[in-house]
Formats: sequence, C-alpha cells, structure tokens
Amino acid sequence: MEQQFYPDDFDNWAAGYDQDVLNENVFPFIGYRQLMAKLISEGSPLRGKKVLDLGCGTGNLAGFMIKDGAEVWSTDFSPEMIKIARTKFPDLPFEIQDLRDPLPVIYPQRYDLVTSAYVFHHFLLPEKIRLIKSYLNQHLNPGGKLLIGDLVFQDQSVRYQISQAYPDTWDDEYYWIMEEDLPVLEESGLKVQIFPISVCAAVLVFKNKK
Repeated sequence: MEQQFYPDDFDNWAAGYDQDVLNENVFPFIGYRQLMAKLISEGSPLRGKKVLDLGCGTGNLAGFMIKDGAEVWSTDFSPEMIKIARTKFPDLPFEIQDLRDPLPVIYPQRYDLVTSAYVFHHFLLPEKIRLIKSYLNQHLNPGGKLLIGDLVFQDQSVRYQISQAYPDTWDDEYYWIMEEDLPVLEESGLKVQIFPISVCAAVLVFKNKK
C-alpha cells in the first residue's frame, strides 16, 4: 500500500526547514549544497529562461535561480512552506498546489526548465514515471529539461547502510534505487542522465526532445 503524506506534516516542519537543510552531516541532507549547485549548473544558462519549481518548500532553489536571471514560478502543497517562501522572496510567484494536480491557472503552462528538489521520493515508481512523462509532455518547451534532485541510492545495500547509520533522521520512503529503477525507467521509454552527489543524493536529468 502506498504510504500517505499530508500538507500538515510539512506545515509543522516549515519553521525549522531552512535550518535543517544546512545540517549536511546527517541524512537526508548530505550533499544539499552540491545538489542545489548541480541543479543550477544543469539548467544554465538561466538568464531569460522560464522555470517551474515543483515542491519548492521555502523557496531556496527559486532564490538561487533568480540570481542567475531566471523567471521562476513555484508551487508547494504546504501553506506554511509557501508562507515562508513568500516572506523570503516577496516579488516571486508562489502558489499552493500539489504537483500531482493541474498547474495553477494563473501560471504559464509551458517552461524551458522544470525543477524539483527532495520531492519525488515520496512517490512509488509508477507514479514517478507518470509525473515525469506528464511534465515532459505537457509543460516543457521543445528542448527543455526536467531536473530532479532527490534522495537516490545506488542499490539496496547502500540504502540499508544509511538507514542504520542515521536511525534518528531516517524515514522509510520510496527512495530511488538506481540498480532497480533505471531499467524500469528505460523500459518505460524514459532516458535519464544521473549525476551522483553524495551517498544518498543525485540529480536526474530528463530532456524533452520534441
């Protein structure tokens, strides 16, 4: 059975989120800064690009991208996360939206770049694939990229090692296991570049070839 996660869980985390991501010595944010930097470099050059950031949290990735000249529209299903993002970046558009639902009607429907950080591990692999295909086909301009920075393990043994090393911060989620997931992605017709960041994180790059 697919586990459920709710906006309330993230509302309760919102006030401490920005402090937590800076603790790169423990799971889940080992390699956080490098992951953000890789998302930026894979999206570059950003100047003038229209970017959709999914599951934006408190707006950290959007903040990095606007420094390089991107136009960014962001969504998250947690009202408290969005409230903090709007406080930090009052000139940017942030809307409450679950990325599994249609985009806000006031947002553009096509982008040069779609990004997401630390979100997709909440979904089972079939849902991951459905969402990736949906955003590639419906919301990316020709030649655009979908960049997913997330919790990724090479295989089950590494996943187990991390779960044992960080019991206080470990949660059982639908983490990417590349040894198992990569063949399924390829069988579904998705081609992906994988850039390992740390023992538990990577950036996945999907391209719209249309």
